[in-house]
Formats: sequence, structure tokens, C-alpha cells
Amino acid sequence: MIKNNIYILIILLIVSCFSEDVEPKVIQNINPIDFNKLINKEEGIILDVRTLEEINLGHIEDATNIDFYASDFTDKLNIIRKDIPIYVYCRSGGRSAKAAQKMKELGFNKIYNLLGGFSKWKSNNFKIVLPEDKIFKKQKSISISDFSEMIKVNDIVLVNFSTQWCVPCKKMKPIIEEIKEENKNVKVFSVDADRNKDIINKYSIEAVPVFIVYKNGVEDFRHIGMIDKNELVNKIK
Repeated sequence: MIKNNIYILIILLIVSCFSEDVEPKVIQNINPIDFNKLINKEEGIILDVRTLEEINLGHIEDATNIDFYASDFTDKLNIIRKDIPIYVYCRSGGRSAKAAQKMKELGFNKIYNLLGGFSKWKSNNFKIVLPEDKIFKKQKSISISDFSEMIKVNDIVLVNFSTQWCVPCKKMKPIIEEIKEENKNVKVFSVDADRNKDIINKYSIEAVPVFIVYKNGVEDFRHIGMIDKNELVNKIK
């Protein structure tokens, strides 16, 4: 009887260990060499959680900045896509490790934390860029009633939900401007997700950028993330 119980215990331990091995890790701590390989191989969002003063001394190319110490840090995390890899870093790795844990709690699927942070990145002589000298413009807020009215009174409406700190949003901005200029029959406008929380909640915007096409007051198309210009133009015809 005792021997059988020992066998059962051994089997349970083996199964338990096997289960832990196959369970995918949400957070992976990786060195600068592997971090560099991944950001150039797999689509994702590079997230710099340092302060603006630190950013001004240089950052990884195409990094989105959300200050870990900002009061709205969690709010901003909540409008980042959770279904693609997030590559997070800070100065030396402490803040990014805490940020990674917070993102795991919020439901992000795959998080890569840069061991040693930006300091180790620089010591490995990987590329850094200096921020452009740009001042964020204060965006206007839009009431829910005004937003709803704009959708109703125009036959075709293209809404770009974005933020000023989101790099994919910045990359899409000139494309949206081109579409606006080339399609005078379509009402094209942008909504700043940071300034319009009520609209974001009412229309279930869970990540940025988001592009929604309304036809005759009804949502006809929705896309999360970057999108090809021609594909988006085809949706407003």
C-alpha cells in the first residue's frame, strides 16, 4: 500500500513538472542581443517606461514612451494592444520589470523585458536615436453628443482613434491626412484617446490606433493597429 502511494506521488510530481514546462511564459527577461533580434524579427510594440528627461538623452528607435511614474500609467497601458508582443525597457531594468508584471495582470499575452535596460543596450553599441524637438499640442475633447451627431449627419465617416505618444499612431497620421485630402466626400477626423475617455468607453475602444468607418450612422468597419492605405480607402467607398 505504501509502495503504491509512493508511485502515485512520483507520477503526480512528474505531471506537475511537465505542466510547468509547457505552460507558456507571459514575461521573458532577455539580454540586449536577443532583444535586438526580436524587435527586428517579430511585429510588436517597443515600450520605454522612462521619464521624459531620460528619453531626451536617447531611446531605442520606434519606442513608445509611457512614464512609469505618471499617474495615468495604467490607463495608458490599457489602450495598448494586448494581442501582440510588447518589448519593454527602462534605464536599468527595475521599472520595466514592474511594468511587465503590471501588464501581465492587465492581460497582455507576451512581454519581453530588457535585462539591464537602456544602459546595457548602449553598452552593446546598439542603435539609439535622439527625440525630435516636438511639443505635443493640446488636443480638443469631444462630447459624446457631438461625436454621435457627426456620425449621423455625414454619409461616410472615418474616425481615427489615437494618442500622441503611440508610435503606430504617429506612423498612420500622414496616411490619414492623405486619405482626408483625397476623399472630400468622406468626413475624416481623429479622436485623442487620452482626452476623450467617455467616447473611448462608450464605443469600446480597447487599443490604439483604431480605425472605424461609419456609413449612414452605422459602424461598417473596424480595424485595430496599422493598416495599409489602399485597404482603408476601399472601406470608405
